[in-house]
Amino acid sequence: MAQTDLVTIVSDTVTQTKPNKTILQNLQLKGYVKQLQTFILVRGLDSLLTDNLLHNRLNFSYKIDTTRNLVVEVRNRVFYGDLLRQLPIYPQLIDSGNDVWDLSAMPVKSRSLLVHTMLDRAYLEWTRNQLEVRLGRQRINWGLNLVWNPNDIFNAYSYFDFDYEERPGSDAFRVRYFSGYAGGMEFAARLTTDSDRRTIAGLYKFNRKEYDIQFLGGVVGREAVMGLGWAGSIADAGFKGEFTYFHPYQNPLNAKGQLLASVSGDYSFASSLYLHGSVLYNSLGDKNPSTFQFQAFRPGRLSVKELSPYRYNVFGQVSYTFHPLLVGGLSTIYFPQDQAFFLNPILTYSAFPNLDLDAVGQLFLDSELGDFKATSKIIYARLKWSF
Repeated sequence: MAQTDLVTIVSDTVTQTKPNKTILQNLQLKGYVKQLQTFILVRGLDSLLTDNLLHNRLNFSYKIDTTRNLVVEVRNRVFYGDLLRQLPIYPQLIDSGNDVWDLSAMPVKSRSLLVHTMLDRAYLEWTRNQLEVRLGRQRINWGLNLVWNPNDIFNAYSYFDFDYEERPGSDAFRVRYFSGYAGGMEFAARLTTDSDRRTIAGLYKFNRKEYDIQFLGGVVGREAVMGLGWAGSIADAGFKGEFTYFHPYQNPLNAKGQLLASVSGDYSFASSLYLHGSVLYNSLGDKNPSTFQFQAFRPGRLSVKELSPYRYNVFGQVSYTFHPLLVGGLSTIYFPQDQAFFLNPILTYSAFPNLDLDAVGQLFLDSELGDFKATSKIIYARLKWSF
C-alpha cells in the first residue's frame, strides 16, 4: 500500500466518525521543546567545536471509537553549528529513521542550517479484550535491561544518544495477546523491501515465582535468532538478564554465530541513593576496535548486533537526589580488553514543574603507556519545557 493511500484511508476514517466537537474531545496532544547546546573537544584538534539543536516533539493521540486508536508523533529538529559545517555526511546521519515509508522531510538543507521533520510514530491500533493489533511506525520494545538490550531485535538504541528518550521505531505489523499476570504472546514483522533489514519474530512471556520470563525466536536479516530474557529481584535488588543468539541460516554448518548477553542489577536505598551495574558480552567483539568499527557511538539507526564493538563491557552507575529539585549522577563504562573508559556525569535541576535544566558530560578515555587520556570531551547543556 502506498503512503498516500494509507494517509487517505486514515483521514477518511477520522473525518466520517464523529462531529467536530467529539473529535476535539477524543484528541490528545502532548510534547516538548528542547534546546541542546554541545561543546566538543577532540584530541589532536586545537579548536573547540560547538553544536546546537532545537528540538520539538508533538504527540497526537485520537480515539476513533472504543476499539480503534490513531497515534501520530512528529519530531521536528533544527541543527546549526560546527559539526554541520564540517561533516558533509551529517544530513545522511540525521535522516536515518525511515523503513518502507519515507515519512521525513528536510525543508532547509545547507552547510549552516538544517531543518528536519519526521513522523516518528504513525500507527493504527485495534484492541478487543486481550487482543491488540497495530499497523504502522511504532516502537517494538522487547528489551528488559536499562543499558544494553540484546532482546531488542526490532528497535535497538544507543545508550549514548541520551537526547532521544522515545527511542527509534519501525514500520511494522504487530499482534499481541495478553494472558494472566505479565503473560502473553506477540508476533511482529518489520515492513521492508530489503531482505537484509527484515525482522520477523515471535515472543512468549510469562511470570513464574515473581520473575517475568520471555522467550523469542525468528529471523533477522539473513540469520535465525533466538533469545531469553528475565526480570526479577534478589532480596530487594533488581536482577535482569537478556541472551540473544544469531546464526546464518544459509550454509549454517560453515557459518559463525554471534552471542549477545547482558546481565544487570540495581538497588535503591531509603536515602534516595541508587546503584546500578551491568555487563555485556559480545562473542564477535574486537580488542581495540578502530573508529570506523565503533558503531555504538554513531547517531542514527543502530542494529542490535552493534550494541558495542568490544567483546567485554562493564557498566556502573550511581545517582543521588540532593534536593527534590536537584538530582546528580555518574555513569561509567569500562572496556577491559582495550583499557578504555567512558565517563558520563549528569546533573538535572527542575526549575519548574514542566521545565528542566540538564548538564551532561561524555568523556572517552583510553590508555597510552599506562596513562589514561581523553580522546574526546563532550559537554551538553539542555533546557527542556514539556506540555
